[in-house]
Amino acid sequence: MLVQLEARDFRNLEPQSLSFAPGLHLVLGDNGAGKTSLLEAVYAVATSRSFRTSRLADCRRHGATGFEIRAEVASAARARLELTWQDGGRQRSVNHRQTSLAEHLAVLPVVAWTAADVEVLVGAPAERRRFLDRGIVGLRPAAIEVLSRFRQALAEKRRWLERPGPAAELDAWNRVLAGCAAELIARRAVYVDALAATLAATLAACDVATAPIELRYRPSPRSGLAGSESLLAALGSVASREIRLGQPVIGPHRDELEILWGGHEIRRVASAGERKLLALALVAAHGKVLEAGGRIPVYLLDDADAELDRDRLRALWTIFGTARQLVATSSRPAVWEALDAHRWRCRRGRLDEEK
Repeated sequence: MLVQLEARDFRNLEPQSLSFAPGLHLVLGDNGAGKTSLLEAVYAVATSRSFRTSRLADCRRHGATGFEIRAEVASAARARLELTWQDGGRQRSVNHRQTSLAEHLAVLPVVAWTAADVEVLVGAPAERRRFLDRGIVGLRPAAIEVLSRFRQALAEKRRWLERPGPAAELDAWNRVLAGCAAELIARRAVYVDALAATLAATLAACDVATAPIELRYRPSPRSGLAGSESLLAALGSVASREIRLGQPVIGPHRDELEILWGGHEIRRVASAGERKLLALALVAAHGKVLEAGGRIPVYLLDDADAELDRDRLRALWTIFGTARQLVATSSRPAVWEALDAHRWRCRRGRLDEEK
């Protein structure tokens, strides 16, 4: 659970120390006031990444050379997370000690939703693969090492295919790739099974889906589910084709997660409001899978209420109503009047809790 947050020179946030209790926190303010920057700061200190940009340099206050974020976290024990970006470099630490990314991610699980997350439902397959990998890493932070090994092996194989050498070298890279790819496929499959069951229960509880939603994991190749030796054989069977094309044609980088609503692709049958609520339900189910695995996340929802009518807003809070700690932003205070929450007012980067 997040207990305290301090940020210096991060976006347009004013330097101040913010204390957070358990429960729902509603941050109200006009567009551009700094609401999203607050959520981004929490996400960044927890993950050492931003959900808005791939370049941490973009998170500096205009004219600043860097930024600092510090967070106090209460879980089994008290911990202090820090993230700094200075002189083009990122540093992260836990309790004043520099750590690996896996160790850092283990301290404060976060589940974030922004408008861009609708792309998980309707965007390119790469969006869904990223969602799967956030899931497996959120559940077991050490999985970041599996992802890293797979990406490195895939990059080396791509370099070889650009300038093919002795066939034995390709066989060697395929063997390395088969080992980490099989482990990645197995982790993704387990996560999707848990996510599908949790998503069905989540939607049933809020009674909004008029058709069943179905998740289908399609690994590449399908034989990857049978283990590394089966995957190695599949890689060998396409070696000549890969050499001819100059690129890998099978592997987890080609996996797909099909998301069907009433047996159809969501992008073809769901309205904008339905897509948004279903995307939020998917994110909530992801958080509940983490909770079932003993990882209690902080939920961060950026303008989740925008474009939702009152019935869907009620469904939204049924979906997230059991969260131990949630921070939501909105520019529409009237729609939250009946909600029991800690209320904050955000003005020009400064946050004040309303008493």
